[in-house]
Amino acid sequence: MSCAKSQISNYEIVNLMELLEMYAGSCWRMAGMLGQLVCYLEAASQGATLADKTVGQLGATLGEIGAEMQRLGMHGPVKSLHNIMAFLDENKGNVLFVVLRQRLAVLHERVIEELEGQLFLSIPKEVEDFYRQSEPLFGKLVEARFPQLTEDIFEAGKCLSLRRPTATVFHLMRVMESGLQAFGTKLNVALADEKNWQNILDEVNKKIRLLDHRLPETKKYAEASSHLYNVKVAWRNEVMHPKQTYTDEEALSIFRNVRTFIQDLAEFI
Repeated sequence: MSCAKSQISNYEIVNLMELLEMYAGSCWRMAGMLGQLVCYLEAASQGATLADKTVGQLGATLGEIGAEMQRLGMHGPVKSLHNIMAFLDENKGNVLFVVLRQRLAVLHERVIEELEGQLFLSIPKEVEDFYRQSEPLFGKLVEARFPQLTEDIFEAGKCLSLRRPTATVFHLMRVMESGLQAFGTKLNVALADEKNWQNILDEVNKKIRLLDHRLPETKKYAEASSHLYNVKVAWRNEVMHPKQTYTDEEALSIFRNVRTFIQDLAEFI
């Protein structure tokens, strides 16, 4: 059984149960008490002013409403509520019903405005891991071998989960630039400044063909080259920079292929 959060921090991901535990109960109680308060005042007011007993009961209920507002961090409505309570204190024995009702209507409006101003972003379950990232998205070996890629891999995952596919590919492009530089250095071939995918593959494969195919590392280089080809196909652009726009599916395909290629590199770099 989950425990209710006492507070939800900004930029924190929460599940629906946590959201309901934090907000639904307080909102329900607060709305119920406000509604009951108006009904009670309608019945209790026999004339233009309210009896002292009614005012006392009213103050107690407003105190309970204020406690729920404090729990929800509703600073604007709390200020309106304090104004009402000050009005009650200053006009004991002479609280005008019509004025109090107007002030309660203003309080209700402040509550609605505050609730409308608190926005929550829903992350689909299928991309939750890309957002939370409790483990390195490309694995611990990649993080250890290529620490300079950590930030862009992290941001690529975040963008993917937030449906920013073109931004995802932008970060993956930076990952690929570093990866290709490392691959080229390993093969003793210049790839750092090359942007055309076919030229990159031609240079890599030309170098691999000159190696001893009986060596285990040659097989690893060839596997990396095949995965590099998959990256090129997924990129859907002859030159290594993002095209104008990418779909979510295209970005996910590129992410997976880039991850496989970089994981290959981490095995022998």
